Amino acid sequence: MSNPLQDAVDGVPSISTLSRNNKVLGAEWIPMIRGMNAVLEPTHNFIRFGRMEFIMSLGNWDEIDPGQDSCGSEDDYFCRVRDTWSDSNQSEVYEEALHILRKCRLYSLQFQNMDPKLRDDWGYNKEWAGPLIFIHFASDSYFLLLKERQPPALVLFSLFGALLHGVDGYWFLRGWGKAVVEVIADVLGRYWKQWLSWPLQVVQDQR
Repeated sequence: MSNPLQDAVDGVPSISTLSRNNKVLGAEWIPMIRGMNAVLEPTHNFIRFGRMEFIMSLGNWDEIDPGQDSCGSEDDYFCRVRDTWSDSNQSEVYEEALHILRKCRLYSLQFQNMDPKLRDDWGYNKEWAGPLIFIHFASDSYFLLLKERQPPALVLFSLFGALLHGVDGYWFLRGWGKAVVEVIADVLGRYWKQWLSWPLQVVQDQR
């Protein structure tokens, strides 16, 4: 994991705008994180259920069901982005990515009111891990569309940025989510701003 803003000096990027945008949108860090899957796959179960279970476990991730567990206006913002791919032949790819993002939101959200003992026993991957789960579980097809800067893929990634901003209190994630959302708003332009209104509102919250 690598915060793409860590190469900045006093908040000022040391690289060109285009290079910084590409970096913020995952040109380097997405392949790095997803590359871990290939490295760990041959021994994944051995590691997961061995001495590193505390670090590898995602708790109740498999049981989270956005269709049953989601409610409220925040989830509505997620669901509204479906309109951006209503006429796309990649709608199944986008729908799967949206499903994972909604699960990621619920995963992080559950820690807000969790019993302290349960939280202590949970393991390493608490609320901060929620957004990053998306990078591991979203499909190669989705990330290809993101690399191509397809608008629906970018709109979905702005939701990832908003979730990441929700755990901005962790030093190694600080500023990352806001950068993702603001870069996407700049790349997409005014036409797509209606689909970015909620992520932009989230990252403008000074918390």
